[in-house]
Amino acid sequence: MKARSIKNSRVIVLGAGRSGLAAVDFLLKQNCSVVLYDGSETEKPVYAELREKGVRIFAASVPEASDFDYAVISPGIPLTDRCAVALKNASVPIWGELEIASRFIKKPIIGITGTNGKTTTTTLIGEILKNAGYDVFVGGNIGVPLLKSLDHPYDYYVVEMSSFQLETVETMDAAVSVFLNLTPDHLDRHGSMENYLRIKGNLAALQSKDHFCVLNEEDPAIRSIAKRTKAKCFYFNRHDFTYEGCFISKDGQWLTFRDPSDHRNQMDSHEHIVRLDSIRIAGPHNLENAMAAVAACRLLGIDKDVIADTLRVFPGVEHRLEDVAVIDGVRYVNDSKATNPDSVFKALVSFGDAPILLIAGGRNKGNSFTELGELMKKKCKNAFLIGEAAEDIKESCLKAGFSEKALFVLPDLAAAVRAAHDLAEKGDVVLLSPANASFDQFNSFEHRGEVFKDLVHRLEK
Repeated sequence: MKARSIKNSRVIVLGAGRSGLAAVDFLLKQNCSVVLYDGSETEKPVYAELREKGVRIFAASVPEASDFDYAVISPGIPLTDRCAVALKNASVPIWGELEIASRFIKKPIIGITGTNGKTTTTTLIGEILKNAGYDVFVGGNIGVPLLKSLDHPYDYYVVEMSSFQLETVETMDAAVSVFLNLTPDHLDRHGSMENYLRIKGNLAALQSKDHFCVLNEEDPAIRSIAKRTKAKCFYFNRHDFTYEGCFISKDGQWLTFRDPSDHRNQMDSHEHIVRLDSIRIAGPHNLENAMAAVAACRLLGIDKDVIADTLRVFPGVEHRLEDVAVIDGVRYVNDSKATNPDSVFKALVSFGDAPILLIAGGRNKGNSFTELGELMKKKCKNAFLIGEAAEDIKESCLKAGFSEKALFVLPDLAAAVRAAHDLAEKGDVVLLSPANASFDQFNSFEHRGEVFKDLVHRLEK
């Protein structure tokens, strides 16, 4: 499908979330006949507005698949959904909004994926490019859908890409792809780590030989993606400096970049970017995020001083190790974006020896909590568990030897915050880092984080 062939097509959009609604708006501008399938059993307020625009709505029922030229599927709708299966059986092409949007974008796309760190790295790359004077779109899996960017001619498109979105890309050739890490997540949808890796790797597999792929050299799964791409591969590594890409200097003081093909550096292909002790975002995981961002931006030709200046002031992103308040000497931290165990691992090692009172729980995405329970025993003073996964986390903690007296299963986040406040002492950290999705009790991880912050601020009164 070429971009010009979209006009006047018969299209079905699956899902009425942010991505789906953005697709509907875009397709209507292309004079398409649009049908929305949502799989919902109840009428939604947005349906009335869409009907006024001429969109036909199929909420619970499935329309005749052969009526459509192609389909646009939202990330939240799996390809195993009954409507998606019917479309596939009728040989109707199914794309996500990333694929549709990328066919209309003429400027460089920087795609960032991985299990954890995507939002921080995406936002950081966007800030560096903006500070370099460019007009930059930052969005995708965070914030604004990529289709919403098409009304404005940006210089760069910095796009967070989830595995759900990468299931349906076919032609998108990113100028730079960034792969941060791969740990168990979304296995309830993808079935296996092998399939999860294959889907993530679609981003690199579609790149051309003139483009760049940035890989975490310390992650064997991520490292294997190099075999699937024609792009030139660069790496980042906190412990080894023998690769082309970003690493730490031999004296342990500098974040350094190496590109042997860059003949501007006649004397030495290693260039110091910024001192490690001046990078504002904390934690070993954020150092990896910074290294990935440095590699991507240097490959785009961004001046190293602009990169360094940005790293010195970049505070991180909302809902990811976000400091909320210090009350009576107790630090309250919002890490609601930690929706899998590996995210919590990274959070727990970011506070040194400070005692941690952890609030965790939510809806499990097919993950095991065995290793998390073992780390919680070492790092956590108390644990306050909520939501559908509470009992599973408790069981893993008890098997690891966590004191049952220090574990509390509570009905909701408000109860957990109150209990943590009652037990916390000066010097402690109360950390919301759930290790699970939010959808059992909240609309999103953002909603969960906002509720946590509101509950903490009430403690100050």
